Amino acid sequence: MTQEELADKIYVSKSAVAKWETDGGIPDRDNLKRLSTVINVSVDEMYRIIGSKNREDKNPNVNITSEVITILESYGYKVLRPGEEEC
Repeated sequence: MTQEELADKIYVSKSAVAKWETDGGIPDRDNLKRLSTVINVSVDEMYRIIGSKNREDKNPNVNITSEVITILESYGYKVLRPGEEEC
């Protein structure tokens, strides 16, 4: 599927899809849900894939951004912030 075909299916611009593919950002909650439906991959699985890619590509000592934490929490994940202890 081309970027343009995917963009048409999830009602975004081709440039938005290109940005997501080149690590220029991540889809918002609604676009992530539509994307998961179109490519038949659960949102949870996409986060697992993103997380494993980030662990391979990035310094493990670098914290994820507050935007990513907000997205994860909106899907019910419990994210421990620096200085917090697990309950």
